[in-house]
Amino acid sequence: NEFSPLSHVLGDGGVGISALAFDAQEELIWMGNQAGHVTSYYGTQLEKYTSFQVSRGEGVRSILTTERGILALTQTRLRCQIRRGIPVFTHHSANMLEMQCMLRYPQRPTQVLMGGIQDKMISFDLEKCKESQL
Repeated sequence: NEFSPLSHVLGDGGVGISALAFDAQEELIWMGNQAGHVTSYYGTQLEKYTSFQVSRGEGVRSILTTERGILALTQTRLRCQIRRGIPVFTHHSANMLEMQCMLRYPQRPTQVLMGGIQDKMISFDLEKCKESQL
């Protein structure tokens, strides 16, 4: 039961990797960095598939994949983009102060729960593109 790396890759931009996610729909791994950039890789040699900016000045803190695309959470924004990098929506509000992570829960498949270093957790409706509960 020894660890044996198959491949490695240097993250884009020479800044720290801050988020990582396996794609549930495609054979991709997604990486977000501290400069707000997201890159996807495929294959055993981790070849670059797509790469795009989701935020200027805020690092990517969490990544989730959906049938529609990918969700990238920064400190104050939630960004949805299709896998090729075209933006679908960007959401920000006064309730998003210090976001850290997000998750989908099976009881509500169209909802994403977001939280962080703040008093409120946010339930976000992906179909309506708005906050549904605090």
